[in-house]
Amino acid sequence: MASRFFAFIALIIFPFSSWSQDAAPLSEDSISAMLAQWHALPEAQVESVGLSAGARGLDEVPGALHVIRPAELERYVYTDPLRVLRSVSGVNIQEEDGFGLRPNIGLRGSGSERSARITLMEDGILVAPAPYSAPAAYYFPSIARMASVEVLKGSSQIAFGPQTAGGAINFVTPSLDNKSGVLYRSEVSGFGGRLQHVRVQEGWQNKAGTWSCLVEGMQVGSQGFKILANDAPTGFSKTDWMAKFRWQSPAAARVQQSLEWKTGAVSELSHETYAGLSEADFASDPFQRYAATEADRMEARHRLQVIRHTTKSRRYETQTDIYRLNFERNWYKLDRYVDVGGNKHSLLSVFEAEQTAWLSEDTEAGAQWDLKANNRAYKSRGIQHRGIIRGNSSNQWVYGLRIHQDDVDRFEWRDGYRLVDGNMRLFDAGEAGTAGNRIDGAQAFAGYVRGTIRFGAWTFTPGVRTEQMRFFRTDYGSADLQRTEANPEQRENRVSVWLPGLGVNFAMSETVQCFAGAHRGFIPPGSAPDTEPESSLNVEVGIRQSSRRWSGQLVAFHNTYDRLLGSDLNATGGSGTGDLFNGGSARTRGVECEAAVQLAEFSNGWVVPLRLTYTYTDARFTSDFESDFGPWSVVEAGDYLPYLAPHQGNAQVSIASDTWSTEFNFRYVAAMRTTAGALPMSAAEGTDEAMILDWVVRKSMRHGIQWYAGVNNVFDSVVVVARRPAGLRPGMPRLFRTGIRVAF
Repeated sequence: MASRFFAFIALIIFPFSSWSQDAAPLSEDSISAMLAQWHALPEAQVESVGLSAGARGLDEVPGALHVIRPAELERYVYTDPLRVLRSVSGVNIQEEDGFGLRPNIGLRGSGSERSARITLMEDGILVAPAPYSAPAAYYFPSIARMASVEVLKGSSQIAFGPQTAGGAINFVTPSLDNKSGVLYRSEVSGFGGRLQHVRVQEGWQNKAGTWSCLVEGMQVGSQGFKILANDAPTGFSKTDWMAKFRWQSPAAARVQQSLEWKTGAVSELSHETYAGLSEADFASDPFQRYAATEADRMEARHRLQVIRHTTKSRRYETQTDIYRLNFERNWYKLDRYVDVGGNKHSLLSVFEAEQTAWLSEDTEAGAQWDLKANNRAYKSRGIQHRGIIRGNSSNQWVYGLRIHQDDVDRFEWRDGYRLVDGNMRLFDAGEAGTAGNRIDGAQAFAGYVRGTIRFGAWTFTPGVRTEQMRFFRTDYGSADLQRTEANPEQRENRVSVWLPGLGVNFAMSETVQCFAGAHRGFIPPGSAPDTEPESSLNVEVGIRQSSRRWSGQLVAFHNTYDRLLGSDLNATGGSGTGDLFNGGSARTRGVECEAAVQLAEFSNGWVVPLRLTYTYTDARFTSDFESDFGPWSVVEAGDYLPYLAPHQGNAQVSIASDTWSTEFNFRYVAAMRTTAGALPMSAAEGTDEAMILDWVVRKSMRHGIQWYAGVNNVFDSVVVVARRPAGLRPGMPRLFRTGIRVAF
């Protein structure tokens, strides 16, 4: 460990010391990114695909919009999306693996389980593996290759679905233009971490129009910060590439139009497990792994194809996308223990019965560990069309239509293992399909219309969304592995919803705006005919102010949920069927505060900007009910929802000149319950209070070269971040990193 530390010190002290200094001012990055973080619309290319599509000012964006701009992403150069999103108020996060490979994200108390209760997009395209039939985010876009991130919370979430209970997150990739350039980034970090990222862009013009292409590739990985006694791997490796090609009509054309093709692929191998640690073992060494988890791993591949056509005239704009996404993964992990009597003990029940010794001792003769291959193939495809119609005045209408189909094919099995001399040995290979052999799917038509109507200082944004859906399941069972029988078990559920919303904005002055809104939220129910969709009413009211040296926003929200939907996922401690079920009712309410201010600005070019965010969330059940879902179990009205921190905050301060900057990022997350219940909670019922400081220093040099070094978790805080799926899980320990970024 000491040798790694001194290697990093050497990299920090002696990099590129002979380079000259004439680079883009880092101080300008700090000012523009912090002061304009929330209260300016994204760039034009983002407007066409993002959450603010069609809006010409923030008063036309219903709800609280937060944009994480390129300068902000470059400031801390994170590869973990959770560290990026922590800076946004109203975002609820439950950590799991420490690297952010499979994030659990919610918005305003919507629930964070596998990010399945919010709408996730990349360049305006639904990016969850199967957004309607299986939205749990076992695939997530790589934050390190994004140009910006947009987060929309709250009222009038008319344009984005199907999940409309909390909000939407859109990851925006680099845009195409007719410029030429190359970006190269390389990083090394503790625990064998590495990152290589290359982006090449070219553009040219002729009589036929403007042609552009962009190709980028990224490889990121780590040996892992957890340790197995036999030194088996616990880290991950991920390869991600994307290409875009676009033709744009000549500037003299009466109607401007473009045609773009985007393609990409991602592959991942991660040695992750759902087994945490017992209380005693966590206290002894929070970063150990039980020997029985040696064979646990995730293998995944993701591919996408998108064809986009846009037109633009003075009064009318359209965008049409044809998309197809494929995702295959095999999440191979400990599922259960079978004792000598043939009794089956789920992984969670092993922890609850305090039998974790089974996970580290040689398996008793006649007993075995079952590892389940959660082998699934997802398909998502469709066509969507959006348009903007502008009237003679400043009023306009935005509309959208989408025809979508997705499905998930489960073909799963269990293998029998025994722990022998500290190593997992396969002795009973299972047959594919015997532990899950079915197809779940959905067909959907969605449409929305949203208006912008102005009366002096008032702006109204009414809208309505409809979702017409058919969910289905075809279960072939363990006896029909070839899927040849004529009458497999089938079920179907048809759902039709109309979701109105209204946003109101009042400009008190040129720098101060008040806004309010309400919309009807919705979560799809899946294929079980007796399961009903979740319905919610989401209300917010807020005020924002923006000037050259100060920017701030204060929002209060109140959401009520009826027929609350739970999901039987392994990730939440369930059996892994993926079935949805109705619980009772709940409500969340809270306050979001955001502020950015220039603390100091010196004549020699040094600036000191500060940015603060704080979120208070009070989330409780409002009815009594019972469920087989572990985190809920027996619920009484007034119980707090699990995995929702009541208090969380973030502070970022920069000290920057034109060529140097140092950044401090401090986040606070209060302890939160891991099961439903009342306060006060015992230590065994919650996570730890977390106070984490990250630090980075950057040096801008000649020829577009920027060097950086930093430390994540400076004080090496050890905290329990989760108790699910089974056992205690630690956050990322202290991590040193350094790298270069070259752009020309």
